[in-house]
Amino acid sequence: MAKRRSSRIGTERKTIIQRSREMSSQEKAIYHQIAGAGKSRVKRKFFELSDGDIEAIAKRLDAGVTLAVQRAS
Repeated sequence: MAKRRSSRIGTERKTIIQRSREMSSQEKAIYHQIAGAGKSRVKRKFFELSDGDIEAIAKRLDAGVTLAVQRAS
């Protein structure tokens, strides 16, 4: 039995997993957060932080680093 040829000569069809591995994390995040992913175009929010959240996180990190430096010296 003859082997079926792809309609695209010189290119091979890739699976969704193979195409996914070629994308960067940023590209994947754009699909999920901005454009929507999948057939239903589901949008997922990644780290949608308010300015207050960012400030609180920065203060806690600063306090932790300061404490670690004081203990080390």
